[in-house]
Amino acid sequence: MANLLLFGTPEIVTVSVFGALFVGFIIYLIFVPMKSWFTALFGGAYIPTFKLLAMKNRQIDVGKVVGAYILSKKSKLGIKLSQIESFVQSGGDIMEVLTALNFAKDAGIALSFDLACAIDRANHNVVECVQNHLNSKVIAVDDIRGFTKDEYEIITAARVSVKLDLANYVNGLGEEDLKSTVNAWVLENISHCPNHKNILNDPNKTLLGNFDLHIVGQKSMYDILDASICKVEVGRNLNMEKQIQEAEKAKVYAQIEAERMKNAEEVKELQMRTKTEEMKAEMLQAEAEVPKALSQAIKEGRFSVMDYYKLMNLQADTALRRSIIANEQNQKAESDFSFNDDEGDLFE
Repeated sequence: MANLLLFGTPEIVTVSVFGALFVGFIIYLIFVPMKSWFTALFGGAYIPTFKLLAMKNRQIDVGKVVGAYILSKKSKLGIKLSQIESFVQSGGDIMEVLTALNFAKDAGIALSFDLACAIDRANHNVVECVQNHLNSKVIAVDDIRGFTKDEYEIITAARVSVKLDLANYVNGLGEEDLKSTVNAWVLENISHCPNHKNILNDPNKTLLGNFDLHIVGQKSMYDILDASICKVEVGRNLNMEKQIQEAEKAKVYAQIEAERMKNAEEVKELQMRTKTEEMKAEMLQAEAEVPKALSQAIKEGRFSVMDYYKLMNLQADTALRRSIIANEQNQKAESDFSFNDDEGDLFE
């Protein structure tokens, strides 16, 4: 108590202020990510502590931002801390972007930080895109089918050599769109070709002679280096197929006509059989009237019983003569057949 009396009111106020400042400074240092601050300081990329504290309060990965800022400073990419901070906060892979920028810088490729960030946000590997810009690749367009004016089917395939154009990567047409463009171009040339032999003689000139690499490349994310036809085959012949179809149609018509004529003959034969049966029935009916007429004639005295017996004897004699003639004809036929067999044996 005696010691406190040695200090006056101004001294006490001064000590209290400095004490409060010291305590506040200690509390400030507790919340500031000092490890990241020292890392940035010794890495040659000084970042004020209040900025680190602000990033921490916004729940940004401070360590990732600091590491990326140090890399950008050492690589002399000229990227601001605010740009890195904003990109990390949006969920982008800042280390992939910086790696791609360093790669592009060493290769002499003009790649801006904004474009690299846009490629990464599009869920594409920006480092791989830079590699594809340096190295060409071949895009295959297979199974292109079309018909020439002389109605021959042409089956072909094309190969397009390309390099990725980073400037048009975000807004340019992709690989599938380029395939569709080449496919449509080749199909149009096939349909305009008057003779399929022209394609077989010089497929590249006939199918890709008017293919403008520069115009197509302007709308694509690729620089088109070359395009060529790698396969040409002749498929269906529509003229031959039409002839075959016409022949099959004529065959069907002929079969229908033959069936119609056959049915007409069968109907005619059936009519003749019906008519014959009717005539037989009439004859049987007439024959059935003969006994009645004979009986009526005998009753009326116009025909006697003796005349009836004479008639019956005449019919029996006629039947006997016919039987004898038939037997003689059969025997003669058998003798002729046996004579022919004997001649065959003699010749053997």
